[in-house]
Amino acid sequence: MQGQRMEWQHWQVGSERLEQLLRRTEAMRPLLRRALEEEITTLVNLPAERLVELHQLFREQHQLADESAEAAWLEQRSWTPDDLQMHLARPEALNRFAQQRFGPGLEDTFLQRKNDLDTVVYSLLRVQDHGLARELWIQLSEGEITFAEAASRHSDGPEATTKGVIGPVALGQLQPELAERLRSLRQGDLREPMPAGPWWVLLRLEQLTPAKLDEAMRQRLLQEQLSAWLEQRCDAVLRGDAPDPLHYDHP
Repeated sequence: MQGQRMEWQHWQVGSERLEQLLRRTEAMRPLLRRALEEEITTLVNLPAERLVELHQLFREQHQLADESAEAAWLEQRSWTPDDLQMHLARPEALNRFAQQRFGPGLEDTFLQRKNDLDTVVYSLLRVQDHGLARELWIQLSEGEITFAEAASRHSDGPEATTKGVIGPVALGQLQPELAERLRSLRQGDLREPMPAGPWWVLLRLEQLTPAKLDEAMRQRLLQEQLSAWLEQRCDAVLRGDAPDPLHYDHP
């Protein structure tokens, strides 16, 4: 690339300057990741009939009635027809690649991570005064006040604006101590005030939904594994290491 230049009508930039800009704007890594994704897309090489289907769907979604309308759409973005084809093919090609590479071990991955994938809805209230926390706990336990009322009136945290309700959220996204406390509760259980930093916290489990390996979960796990794999590959390239050759078995 040394000595090459990128040119626009009234501005041009050399390869060295372009590399500086990519580095200083921290755009090198996302650019490299996109290059790897396009390399995979080219390797997977979607069937021509599928590309036609994707192209037709694209025209319908963007209300492009004919080739001239599509040409105008491309011109607005300074895209070529090849750019559009890559744009249309990339998501499905990456998904097919992920299915082949990570699909066989997906059930084991799910079982290993299931506890973190379970989702919860819970109510939380925090105050700095221990006496107030105990008084609210008593009132809640005896049904003198609802959790929503207590949180809206007294909570010092952002949950005051949501009437104390948080979620649904995966347990793995919560702080480990909070996740463990929620796992120990049954639906509707209200914990006594417990210390958490400068606050005293009241916690009630509203709902726990066990994760299941349905299609949505499969796609989530596949995309997570693909993303992690791409990041590792980016790391290798940026270190100057030669990444393993890409491989895809065409059906």
